[in-house]
Amino acid sequence: MPLPQTVALVPLRALLRHFAATFTFAAIILTLVIAVGVHLDESDRLEKTQVRESARIEIARNRVVQDLSAVALDLHVIARLPAMQRFLDSGALVQRNELARFFLLLSGVSGRYDQIRYLDTRGQEVIRVNYSDGKAYVVPADQLQNKAGRYFFRDTLKLGPEEIFVSPLDLNIEHDQLEIPYKPMIRFGMPVFDSAGRKQGVVLLNYFGGQLLQNFRDVMQGGDSRVAMVLNRDGFWLSGAKPEDEWGFMLKQPERIFARDYPAEWQTIAKNDSGALRSPNGLFMYDTVYPLQAGQHSSSGSALPRAPSQLYLDATEYQWKIVTLVPASALREQSWFWQTGNRVLIFAAYLLLALAAYLVAYLDLRHRQSTGNLKENETRLREITTTMSDGLMVAGQDGRILFANPAAGLLLGYEPGELLEADMHDLLHVHADGSPASRSDCPVLNNTRSGQTYRGVEETFRRKDGTVLPVSISISTVHRGEDIGDIVIAFHDISARKQLERELEYRAHTDVLTGLGNRRHFYELAEQEVSRAKRYGTPLAALMLDIDHFKKINDSYGHPVGDTVLQKLGEICRNTLRENDIVGRLGGEEFAILLPEAEAERAMEVAERLRLAAENTDIPLAPEKHFNFFVSIGVTSMIASDENVDAMLKRADAALYAAKNAGRNRVQFFGS
Repeated sequence: MPLPQTVALVPLRALLRHFAATFTFAAIILTLVIAVGVHLDESDRLEKTQVRESARIEIARNRVVQDLSAVALDLHVIARLPAMQRFLDSGALVQRNELARFFLLLSGVSGRYDQIRYLDTRGQEVIRVNYSDGKAYVVPADQLQNKAGRYFFRDTLKLGPEEIFVSPLDLNIEHDQLEIPYKPMIRFGMPVFDSAGRKQGVVLLNYFGGQLLQNFRDVMQGGDSRVAMVLNRDGFWLSGAKPEDEWGFMLKQPERIFARDYPAEWQTIAKNDSGALRSPNGLFMYDTVYPLQAGQHSSSGSALPRAPSQLYLDATEYQWKIVTLVPASALREQSWFWQTGNRVLIFAAYLLLALAAYLVAYLDLRHRQSTGNLKENETRLREITTTMSDGLMVAGQDGRILFANPAAGLLLGYEPGELLEADMHDLLHVHADGSPASRSDCPVLNNTRSGQTYRGVEETFRRKDGTVLPVSISISTVHRGEDIGDIVIAFHDISARKQLERELEYRAHTDVLTGLGNRRHFYELAEQEVSRAKRYGTPLAALMLDIDHFKKINDSYGHPVGDTVLQKLGEICRNTLRENDIVGRLGGEEFAILLPEAEAERAMEVAERLRLAAENTDIPLAPEKHFNFFVSIGVTSMIASDENVDAMLKRADAALYAAKNAGRNRVQFFGS
């Protein structure tokens, strides 16, 4: 293309030298920007992927624990059935049939058990209900089997009252052969005793492990070419990307193991409970599920039909690993840089940069300004303000709105043109609670006087319907020589950020289970209250509460019931205490309370009300069944030597232990 005639007036050597310097500098800047952008994009995507995968794993882990807890509850219900007790005491056919009908009902309604069985102490099946093709049926007596040689029967028979055996998740064996098609199974067993305390046999529930694994797959499906896996404690696949890799420990195929494909990653995953691991294979997220609850036992099991378990497993040894893998190829495909269209854009950007550098060099040497470029920039600016998602307004020196882009009207609820000529401060600017803001504090009006740039991280605008809109705001002045011209106001809706901040603040200060303040929040408020009491010389009392025999409650009724007790105690505290009283859960079953402006006598009265309220609170177990729990409370008052809340809590804790040593379910005061 021939150059314009004016180019002849520019020395070509100088033009090329200036172009080379300009382009080199600009290309370095562009390369750095692209590199930083690619790095930030990758970091942001990786962080979001980790958060998303971690959330999915947490949901899957909770689903597994929830499913297994329901099975344990069913087993406890069966063992405590009056029909079971009558059958164990008499062994009569009538009672046997009654118990079989209950097994049949439970199997048909729940649909989660392949078999529900009662076996005598010799391992002989006495009652067996199978579930097949959506129907439950009682197995005839002539088809009942002897399971004395199976590890799960032996391990269950060794247990004491209320103890449960949980087998490994493995494949079902019938008539000494693996059942085809493969049927993943977990056996839950509990010994049962007659009225005289004699062990009569065991109840076994064959829980469909395949349903548990399918629930896991349903939760983990979709997104980022994710591979979701469940591994047993040795790293064998219980659920994997390829069905042929699963159940290697049952099929005597030791090569079908996670460590074969990912040896380096397995070393890290096996040693840690949870985490994220980036390797050449991709992004691994993992968590550990410990299925065993209090009173439950397990073993390593056996793949052989009539072999005992090789070793006993405690709660920390019985574990599954939930692992997700986003392959490196999937991560790379998501990268902005590796997308073909974007790489073409980058190449085009360098070409455009070269052209721009040439034009800049030429214009700089010629000292010419193009009025056409000014109009083009003005048009481009108008397009940007029209299409941008943030609000943009221009106000005159008197604060009246001269221009508002469509996004401003949309965010504030006004139709196009309604904002024009309105007083920006009177119409929009309010305090966070919606009350009018003072004109003297208005950053827009102040900016018209100072001409300085103002950035507000949190301001509040009023919408047309009267509701408030939290915004971040940037205000700058258009200077016309020495004079201050119009005011440009750009604002961004931060409602989502504010909501997230409120949620994070609540989670940081609150014990999720009880709804009370957590340990950190309690100490923050308590230290403030101690300082205030010392400064003004007002009385202050402290209480330490502890649920009596809480471990026994968990062991006897299960952790869900223990959680209910903690929630009830939190409810009692909220209903009994004043709004200015400070209460928090310090950990486990231990609670602390601070009573501002309360003398010792008043504190003892409050403590006694709390104790009585707990004593009179019913905790439901089942229809027509409940129990009550008790608390011991230590009370103390602030003395002159107390420098902080720990000194008071130490005395209250001593009083608490004195109350426990005196018999529990009482209130004890500790003086100076």
